[in-house]
Amino acid sequence: AHHLFSTMPHYHAMEATKVIKPILGEYYQFDGTSIFKAMYRETKECIYVDKDEEVKDGVYWYRNKI
Repeated sequence: AHHLFSTMPHYHAMEATKVIKPILGEYYQFDGTSIFKAMYRETKECIYVDKDEEVKDGVYWYRNKI
């Protein structure tokens, strides 16, 4: 839920997720990877989202290489 509502305090994330999960339905995605494995994966693969400079808003591109 904190990816949809970035101003929401972290201590309400679990409660909000329970409420929003049924609304999102098939669009809800969960990655059960442990925090340590996820941090290693993100560091190793350098996964990030890059802004498309030609478009003013709403378009971002997934990159996994520098």
